[in-house]
Amino acid sequence: MLAIGFVSTARAEVTPPVIEVSGLAERLVRPDLAHLEITIDVRDEKLDSARREAGARTIAVLRSLKEIGITDDMIDSGSLAVQPEFAWEPKSGVRRLQGYFVARTIRVRLLDLDKLGVILERTVKSGANQIAPPRFGLQSESQVRRELLSEATRNARQNAAAIAAGLDAKLGSALRVDAIETDMALVTSPMMLRASAAPTEDTPAEQSYRAGDITLRAQVKARFAIAP
Repeated sequence: MLAIGFVSTARAEVTPPVIEVSGLAERLVRPDLAHLEITIDVRDEKLDSARREAGARTIAVLRSLKEIGITDDMIDSGSLAVQPEFAWEPKSGVRRLQGYFVARTIRVRLLDLDKLGVILERTVKSGANQIAPPRFGLQSESQVRRELLSEATRNARQNAAAIAAGLDAKLGSALRVDAIETDMALVTSPMMLRASAAPTEDTPAEQSYRAGDITLRAQVKARFAIAP
């Protein structure tokens, strides 16, 4: 009797109909921030000689940055790497110390992008061996991210409403909305830096660098109920 009563009162659960969509928002903006990574590397048979040479070049690069107007709070010059280098002798099978590799990395946070070309040109002349492609971004990135998330959410609701209209149904409330992380600052290659205008013989090299626009985007996934 207990078993029969339990079965008679059981109710099958019915999953309410839902619409699942994604929403996207994009914006083309001009960057106002750049992160630069400048490297000075030296190879020498003696470690002390390699360190002295790397130190001298680092001082020269830092001096050129100061002359351009880059302040101490925008410079990080604390990264140093020292690595011994070996060579194998095939006949004896012995590994012989060949010398040392010393690298110093300087990172710059640049807010005045008009100085980008001057920095790239002068740091090379001062002794830098490598400059990674600048990473561009926005100082107001957090604010733009929030605005794009709002736009992406509205886009998701518009997409859901279009689906509901095709079903001759009414769109209900949002059941769940998830933000999908996307990269806000895109890397621009050196070729793109010079793409804005071809330098002429009368144009200084540092004036030929121009940061192109970057595309910022945000995406959400949303689930909406279908109104009864």
